[in-house]
Amino acid sequence: MSDVWQQVVCGFAILVVVGIFGLLSSSLDLQEDRVYYIPRIQGSQLRVCKPKTNVAFIKTHKTGSSTMMQVFQRFGYLRNLSFVLPKSGDINGLYPYGIRDTQKYLPPEGKKFDILTHHAVYDRPRITQLLSENATFVTIIREPIGRLTSAFNYYRLAKKFRIPEPNALLKFLDSPGKFENNITKNSATLIKNNMALELSFPLKNLSSKNVTIIRDFVDKISREFDLVMVMEYFDESLVLLRRLLCSDMQDILNFKYNSYKYDLGNTSFSEQLIQNYRQHNAIDYALYEHFNRTLWRKIKMAGSDFREELLHFRWLQTTMKTQCNRQSDDFAPIYIGETAWNAGFHIDATFCTWMKTWHMCYFTLLRDRNLRLQQNKPKLPQGPNSSSGTCEFYCQPYCVLCKDIKKSCTPHEYVTHLYREGLLLPDQSSSVKVIGHNQAIHGGKAETIS
Repeated sequence: MSDVWQQVVCGFAILVVVGIFGLLSSSLDLQEDRVYYIPRIQGSQLRVCKPKTNVAFIKTHKTGSSTMMQVFQRFGYLRNLSFVLPKSGDINGLYPYGIRDTQKYLPPEGKKFDILTHHAVYDRPRITQLLSENATFVTIIREPIGRLTSAFNYYRLAKKFRIPEPNALLKFLDSPGKFENNITKNSATLIKNNMALELSFPLKNLSSKNVTIIRDFVDKISREFDLVMVMEYFDESLVLLRRLLCSDMQDILNFKYNSYKYDLGNTSFSEQLIQNYRQHNAIDYALYEHFNRTLWRKIKMAGSDFREELLHFRWLQTTMKTQCNRQSDDFAPIYIGETAWNAGFHIDATFCTWMKTWHMCYFTLLRDRNLRLQQNKPKLPQGPNSSSGTCEFYCQPYCVLCKDIKKSCTPHEYVTHLYREGLLLPDQSSSVKVIGHNQAIHGGKAETIS
C-alpha cells in the first residue's frame, strides 16, 4: 500500500513541477533552429528538415491575407527575424511599388531581410535582392465573386461608383466595364483583375482577353511561387504551408483578422451576371481556376496522412481558440503533447497573448525593435527610470516609437513584449501574474503597468 501511495505522490509531484515549468517558461524558445519530422509522403521514410525562415508573402487584398500577415508577423517576431518594413507608420507604406525605393523602407542590420509580409506588388528581382535568391514565395487568392462581394462592401464602392441602392452590387455586375474603364494606376479598391495586378500582371494589358498572354502569366506565377494558397480551402492551404516551411503546427494556428460579414439581403447572382463578371475579370478567374486545381493536386501528392494532419490541425485550432477565449477566472494552462507535426507546448497566458496580438501591434513592435537596434539601445531590465516622470515604460530605452505603441498595443501586449526583449524582469510590473502568480490574465487583455 505504501508503494502505491508513494507512486501517487511522485506522480502528483511531477505534474506540479511540469505545470510550474510550463507557466514559467511561457512559450517555446523559437529563436533556435529546430528539426521537425515530416510525415511519410507516398510511402517514403520519415525525413528531417530545418524550418525555412526566408519568406516572401505577397499580400493580396481581400483574400484572407490579413490573417496570413499576422501568422507571418508572429512567426518572425518570436524568432527575432528581420522584416521589410516601411519607414512611415503606414502599414501599407510599401504599396504598391514601395519596395523599388530604398528610401521607403527601414534597412536591415548589416544583412538581408528575412521576411516580406506587408502589402507590396510582386516584383521578384527586387524582392530577391532584399531577401535572397532562395527565398520561399507564397501568396493567397480567392474565388473572384467572393472577393468582389467583400471588396465592394469593404471599400464602399457603391458610393465610389455612384450606384444607387438597393442592389448596387447587382447593378455593378450588370455592366462592370461601365464603372471600371480607362484604368491608369494600381489601387487596392480596383476590382478588375486585382489579384493578377498585385502579382505583377502588366497594367497596360489589364483588359486583355488574349488567351496566350493570360496563360503565359499564369504559368509564370506557377513557376515562381512555391505555394499559392486558396482562401476557400484555408486549412488545407495552411497545412501545405507548414510542410513547405518545415515549421511547427503552432506557427500556423490563427485567429481571423479583418474579416467581416455583410448583410446582402436577398442578393443572388444570375448566370448572366456571373458571365459578365467572368469577362470583366478574366485574368483573375484564370488564376483562381488554375491554382485551385494545383492546390488539390498538391494535396493528392502529399500522401494519405495529409487528412490525418488536417484533422489534427483543426482540433488544435478549436482547442486553442476555446482556451485563449476563456475568461481570466476560468483560465488555466493546458499542455499539448508532441506529435509528428508539433513539439509539445503549453497553451498558456503568454502563448494566448501572442496568438491574439493585433497585426498593427506586431507591425509597431517590429518597427520599434528595428529602430531600437539601429540606435544601439541597451537592454536594461531594471524598471522605469526615476527621471522618466509619468511615462512609466513608454519612454527610452524601452521604446523608440512609444506613442505608436501606446496607440496600437494594449498595455498587457506591450509588457509581454518588454519581458521577451529582456527589458523587464517579472517583478517589475503588476503583469507578473501572467507568469503564474495567482490568476492568469491572458489574450492581450489590458492591464495597468504602474
